[in-house]
Amino acid sequence: MTIKKRFLISYIGGILIAWLSLFAIICVVLYVTTGTIPTPNVLYRTLTQQRSLSKEEEEAYISLRNIAKKDPEQLINPTQQRNDLLQRFEEKSLGIVIRREQEILYYSEELVEKSLKVHFPDFDKDNLETRGTMDNAGRMYRYVKFDFYYNDLVPGSILILKKESNFFEFMTKWGAVVIVGILFISGLGLFFLNHLQKKTIIIPLENLGEGMEQIREGQLANYTLEKNSKSVVEVKQLAEAFEKMQKRLVESKMEQKKLEQNRKELVANISHDLKTPITSIIGYVEGLIDGVADTTEKRQKYLKIIHSKSLSLDYLVEELFLYSKLDAEALTFNFEKIDVNNFLVHLTEEFQLGKPQVNFNFATKHIPAIYTLADRIHLNRVFNNLFENSLNYGKKQKALSIEIAVSEIEEWVFITVKDNGQGIAETELPFVFDRFYRVEKSRTNITGGSGLGLPIVKQIIERHGGKVMIESIVNEGTKVTILLRKYEGEAFYDYS
Repeated sequence: MTIKKRFLISYIGGILIAWLSLFAIICVVLYVTTGTIPTPNVLYRTLTQQRSLSKEEEEAYISLRNIAKKDPEQLINPTQQRNDLLQRFEEKSLGIVIRREQEILYYSEELVEKSLKVHFPDFDKDNLETRGTMDNAGRMYRYVKFDFYYNDLVPGSILILKKESNFFEFMTKWGAVVIVGILFISGLGLFFLNHLQKKTIIIPLENLGEGMEQIREGQLANYTLEKNSKSVVEVKQLAEAFEKMQKRLVESKMEQKKLEQNRKELVANISHDLKTPITSIIGYVEGLIDGVADTTEKRQKYLKIIHSKSLSLDYLVEELFLYSKLDAEALTFNFEKIDVNNFLVHLTEEFQLGKPQVNFNFATKHIPAIYTLADRIHLNRVFNNLFENSLNYGKKQKALSIEIAVSEIEEWVFITVKDNGQGIAETELPFVFDRFYRVEKSRTNITGGSGLGLPIVKQIIERHGGKVMIESIVNEGTKVTILLRKYEGEAFYDYS
């Protein structure tokens, strides 16, 4: 069953339940108060009995009661005075009935005598029940009664009647119109509610269904959800959630395409970078086998080149393995408290042992100790990669100089490494942290770079909860700024 039909059934059911509940409440109240559940006719009579007498009824009742008490015989004799009195009351839309025992002595013209005799209320000498309703030829009247005795002790009664709107007469005359009117108004109400629900719920849900179908068919980017300002709050929230889901799916699909492209590039780059030294090694080995190197000096030269290429290949494999572990978050970090300045001094001294041509200058060598939590081995890798980059891309005609500075601002430790090398073009800077990206497009190993140095730096620093920034000017040099969180005891940020 569609939601539209369910809403329609719920509206009709709600109306029926409301009417039945109202009817049940009325029945319970009447049963509690009267001991029975009255029919509509009895209910009508009960309601009319509760009404107070009109001014005309009260005047007629008092006048005729006084006559019945003082001189009841005046009611029997049709004198001019009596007739004028009764006519005056009848002109006020009242009906008058005078009875002696079972005989009707007088009744107004609009009344039917036969019906009066049948429905006339019983004689009550104590006049306890003086008010009520009675039927006269199918018409309902409200009456007030006074019972008395004539002079000869014969029981007599006076009835003062006022015609009431007969419920059944009204329904007979206008019932069909009333029912049709109620049904018409109810139908209009149902149509309006159904139209309202269609605009605010059904149509937005249908749009969502259409969107889901398009998403199922793969049309993520082409589908635009129609926004309906008249939708109910819940549907708006659902539409917003759906729109967010669509955007996430689009982003996920684009990311998937990007990852697939990166995977292809990665495979191609690895293949190329591994093939280059392997091809070179194979060539020199074949030269040795074929006797091309026919002197001791040539053989030594070939063996040194093979050794150099093997080291380059080993370094590339090691870098690739490290990066893959970082990318998969499979690398273990052992954080400890480190004096940053002292750590860098020892690191540069160790680096200079193997590369004495590099000149290090500490701008902040003698500042007070600044501490951070870091993994010594991986942080050592970060700065070695930076120093190697500076060395590989230094100016051939000028000695390499690397300036190091350490400072602290609020909760951050700033470490800057600045060289006087070739520099990097501004258009290349946004890509230097991409894996296998090289400023030199030929992808040769002249400079010795693997294209993974800076991506590894970025990965390690981010695992430390830090940041890496790079600035460079062509022919002037490159400055790399590393931000690490300052050690502040127990309040230190836990990024492990």
